[in-house]
Amino acid sequence: MWTWLANLWRTVSSSFWFFPGASLLAGLCLAIFMPVVDQHIGDRLPAVLRTTAPTARATISALCGAMFTVTGVVFSTTIVALSITSAQLGPRLLRNFLRQMTPQITLAICMATSVYCLVLLRRVDEIDGKVFVPHLSVALASVLGVATLLMIVIFIHRVSHSIQAQNVVSDVADDLDSAISRLFPERIGEPPDPAADKDSAPVGTSWETLWQRFDDEESSVVRADRDGYIQAVDDSGLLALAEKQDALVRLNARPGDYVREGQPLLYLLPRRADEDDLPDAEICRMFILGNTRTTQQDVECAVNELVEVALRALSPGINDSFTAIACIDRLSGTMRRLARRRMPAGGRCNEDRKPRLVAKPREFSRVVDAAFNQIRQNAAGNVAVSIRLLDAIEAIGAETQREEDRQALLRQADMIGNASTSAPIAEDDRRDLLQRHERLVRALERRQDEAASEWRQQGSEPQFDQSLGGVPQPRAPAST
Repeated sequence: MWTWLANLWRTVSSSFWFFPGASLLAGLCLAIFMPVVDQHIGDRLPAVLRTTAPTARATISALCGAMFTVTGVVFSTTIVALSITSAQLGPRLLRNFLRQMTPQITLAICMATSVYCLVLLRRVDEIDGKVFVPHLSVALASVLGVATLLMIVIFIHRVSHSIQAQNVVSDVADDLDSAISRLFPERIGEPPDPAADKDSAPVGTSWETLWQRFDDEESSVVRADRDGYIQAVDDSGLLALAEKQDALVRLNARPGDYVREGQPLLYLLPRRADEDDLPDAEICRMFILGNTRTTQQDVECAVNELVEVALRALSPGINDSFTAIACIDRLSGTMRRLARRRMPAGGRCNEDRKPRLVAKPREFSRVVDAAFNQIRQNAAGNVAVSIRLLDAIEAIGAETQREEDRQALLRQADMIGNASTSAPIAEDDRRDLLQRHERLVRALERRQDEAASEWRQQGSEPQFDQSLGGVPQPRAPAST
């Protein structure tokens, strides 16, 4: 339930209809409510707030016309900014622009002031020979007009700031950092969270063994009822499902995957005796599908957004190496932080330490490939970008704690070095690249020796947890 609500809020907050629509209703209600307040306290207002009927009509009429014009200008400026961002940096980055609160608040206050003045204008009227002037309502309209002007200034500043490539890269990188902190909360070397025991495989078995049980025994399968990207999975609901069915659930897809109608989403072991007790449609609702990927539970989505900016910068029509280097720098900083995080295990247990959920774990090597593969492939022949890639890999390697993480980085470095031997570049540039590559290899080997020395100083041997996929992951003791 909470997963569905979180996804709904992210969808609503990334739209241009929610806050402006809510403000329109608020302005309408305020225009109806404020004259009622004026009828009760209007005669007791100080002279500074009082006005005359002609002045009130002129003030509200001027504000009403100006606010409708300003609202159109704000909408036009927003569309232009969206067009520029989409054309130069990629359409997937529109989600980041749409989530910014400044454009939404500006549109909201413009629409609220417009509808407030429009409805309030008809309340300045003569009733039974007596002219009713809503003094407090007119004063509030003036305040809203000034607030709108201030928001327009802030809006113009924010738009001009947000369409610059460096700032776009920074915003996307901040979103990626937020996703890493949310999805990988535990740091290597810190005492583990007591709740982390739910991620540890039961003694005497492994998550890989539990995963393979589904291939050897008969199980129930739940298939997708439509096509789409998995934006989020209700893991709490799946655990409750496993408890209710007294079964072990294997997730066949995870956030970020594209599933097609009829493709298996999960398997239940043992096989359900009566599938009518829990319809497949109810289980499918635990998988939130959409037309696009989101960063709610998919860290590679934010990585791909940064990569897209770098690829557009490296395209022959743009050839902007500086923007690509900025993307690499931000990726290296984020990957350094990820290297210090614990990778999640391949399943979950209930309170009684009974395995209930088996899934494909996220791996550092897969995130590294998503971050560097396409940039490396498109940067062949670009010496500056290739050297910065090697520098970034070296910086990440200085923070790695697991041997398989260093191997993933070394694999990327070797591919960059191999590409330099056949790329059409000057011999001096090729020599510089190969020297950087050799320095990187030595740095990774030195880091491996330092990690082994740290283990020996602690007087213990690395403890390997067999994660799904058969890659042993050394886990640092809590005392480090």
